[in-house]
Amino acid sequence: MEISNFYTTKEAAEHLGKSAVTIGHYIRIGKLTPVEDLWGGHRGHLFEKSAVDQLKAELDKEKPTGIMTGEAAAYLGVTRAVLQSYLQEQLIPFQKITWRSREVAIIQKADLELFQEVHKERLVEDRLKQRLFYDRKKQLAFYQRFSSGTIQEARLIQNEQKEWLFLIMDTNTQISFEEGVYKHELKPDYTLSFGKRTGTPGYAKLTLPLQLSFTRQFLDLLYEQFDLSNVYMDIRAENNSLILYVKDVLFSGVENAETLGHFLESKIEEGFVASNAHQIRIESAEKSLSIYLPAHIKKKIKQAATEQGTTMQEIAKNIIMDYFK
Repeated sequence: MEISNFYTTKEAAEHLGKSAVTIGHYIRIGKLTPVEDLWGGHRGHLFEKSAVDQLKAELDKEKPTGIMTGEAAAYLGVTRAVLQSYLQEQLIPFQKITWRSREVAIIQKADLELFQEVHKERLVEDRLKQRLFYDRKKQLAFYQRFSSGTIQEARLIQNEQKEWLFLIMDTNTQISFEEGVYKHELKPDYTLSFGKRTGTPGYAKLTLPLQLSFTRQFLDLLYEQFDLSNVYMDIRAENNSLILYVKDVLFSGVENAETLGHFLESKIEEGFVASNAHQIRIESAEKSLSIYLPAHIKKKIKQAATEQGTTMQEIAKNIIMDYFK
């Protein structure tokens, strides 16, 4: 018998995508049978790899096609509660099935992609309400700049548990929030403002690499001069980048405005950037359009909006966009 032919409890759990508690449940109901540990020194049980592989194949067959609500919410970048509101409004098709003795909703990825395209504005609005990058109670924001007499530049970041940490830029090291504030006396270099939402339509979208100094310079400018009620930020840890949705804004008194403006222009995916010697303007590609319609047409648009769970403006916009496609 070769030890390499066996999984420990931890390895079996990782291979099956389950917890150690679930492995214990599988033993009790006879789905997995541990073997005698001839080697000793292992915490938990040992299982033949072939038996664990066979169980994995059986579990994969049981798994329904499509994804469940938790994975769907993560795909859209919203909470489960927000996703449930979409399902209740019948904005996203889903199927209810019984799986592992409980009723679950199954959603097809293609339907999520269609929802993203049709209800893009609402999706951004719902993400805005979450503002995972901003702690309004503590007045802290992701990558906000702090400094002290001993540390020239520190940036706020979050770990997987959503706890605030400091990234010391000179050394590229991390320290806890408490150590930074109480030991090193780090203080914010500017005050954040939540402010009021603007009524301008649409958002400009930028994707910024976190490792670049221009990104940090722009975030400082954004935090100093703009209200965070008009910003949505999606932090992509896997490629060390930041996706920003920003309402129309004019930044004034900017050092190296043209250079920073050219950088932002190269990173904007939706919208426009313009700059001069001291100012930078960012605008959405969407503009307001006022039109007058007969009452019976407005009534039909309103009815369609009610049926689709969206706004009359969204229905009218989709009709015009489809026409010009």
